[in-house]
Amino acid sequence: MQSMQITTVTTEADPQALGPSPRIALVTPYSGGNLGDAAIQDSMISNLRRRIPGARFLGITLNGDNFLTKHGDGAFPLLATRMPFCYQSRKDLAEQHDRTESSGGKPYDPAPKKGGNPLRRALRSIPGVGPVLKRARSRVSAVRREILHSIQGYRVVRTQDVLVISGGGQFDEEFGGAWRLPFAFFKWVLVARAAGVPCVVASVGAGRIVSPASRLFISMVLRLSCYRSYRDPHSRAILAKLVSSAARDSVVADLAFSMPDSELPPPAGNIRKLARGRPIVVLSPMAYAKPVNWPTPNRALYDRYVQEMARVLAGLSANGFFIVVACSSLGDDETVIPDLMGGLSDEVNRTLDGQIHFPEIKTWKDFVAVMREADYLVASRLHGTILGFVAQTPAVAISVDPKVDWVMEDLGQTDSLLQFRDFTAEDVLDAIDRIRVHRDAVVKSIASYRQGVLLGSQQQYDSLAGLALAHRQSHN
Repeated sequence: MQSMQITTVTTEADPQALGPSPRIALVTPYSGGNLGDAAIQDSMISNLRRRIPGARFLGITLNGDNFLTKHGDGAFPLLATRMPFCYQSRKDLAEQHDRTESSGGKPYDPAPKKGGNPLRRALRSIPGVGPVLKRARSRVSAVRREILHSIQGYRVVRTQDVLVISGGGQFDEEFGGAWRLPFAFFKWVLVARAAGVPCVVASVGAGRIVSPASRLFISMVLRLSCYRSYRDPHSRAILAKLVSSAARDSVVADLAFSMPDSELPPPAGNIRKLARGRPIVVLSPMAYAKPVNWPTPNRALYDRYVQEMARVLAGLSANGFFIVVACSSLGDDETVIPDLMGGLSDEVNRTLDGQIHFPEIKTWKDFVAVMREADYLVASRLHGTILGFVAQTPAVAISVDPKVDWVMEDLGQTDSLLQFRDFTAEDVLDAIDRIRVHRDAVVKSIASYRQGVLLGSQQQYDSLAGLALAHRQSHN
């Protein structure tokens, strides 16, 4: 069995040595690429820091380096697999970078290499025994990792004042099944309860929860949480089927909507100049159903999407729009751009010279800065649409999931809602034409909705801050 290195931290980076300020653990499957998830974390952090200026934030997440760089003060892996178990601080991240540089760019690996086991090699030579040993070893290793991960997680969580599962479509089994995220949330809530730390579910969305295991894990998360809210009434209804008392819980809109105005970036500044008076449309493509990039691939559906979006681009070009292509999820969605451009005819490619722009997008602020210069948005991903609305840009949503339908319903924008499986380029162009007629009214409606969310979310942030402060005071 491969040995596992559990790294402890020095007193300088130890969570218990971080001072008397409340410490808040944010549990999220965010890995760094999804800009909507990034905005959710920043919104939570910004709003709580307004109430608790000295608060420190720990990310229990899929990418600790990213969380430390962009969001918080500490990080710990969400899952027991595929990641080293260690609490990380900003100091640890800097030291890790230094070790990588000193080793010629190769990742630093502190674990010693071990030779093979002679008995294991002998057993593997027996016909049929090798595969059995491999499966048994894998299962034992998985159980061992879960136990060690939980023990180390307990040591970290007991230094915190509240554990928050916040935002996004967290309660969903599509990405990895019941034993990935549903189990992970259940485990972290159990660990927190064992450590005497209150647990919170805040503005979470629900999606596919079908298997008995997922239903059990998520229902236990809800039952063990002292505060619960959901980002829309539909998610609440889904979860009320698991825990009937959830029907009485609050609905508090997606946390990205509650980003304080002071945190929003100014307009990008150069797109209006490039457009030279032409109306600006942002196309934000999505890798939905794309083989390799999506967990449930459908080549025919994806190819149809790319074909129609290429026709949208051609139609916008012919109608005199300036086109900006910007993704709200980095990595996978960016692979759609070459497919999209490759679907254009040579004639359209020639006409696009000086009529299309590909801004560099690295953060949610980059995306919003672009949106604040745009007149219209065509998006498929939920948070691409939401971040457009945060920038008060009217959107045509090509929905891949009911959650996109729900946010368009909440904002009264269903006249601009299309479906991924059957939309056409003509549908998109017609929707933009409808918005053009009443654009000022649409912008006012979006702004009014967001102001309502900003006011309505204040009580939730007050409650979360109160929980953290109460726990900190009771343990001083």
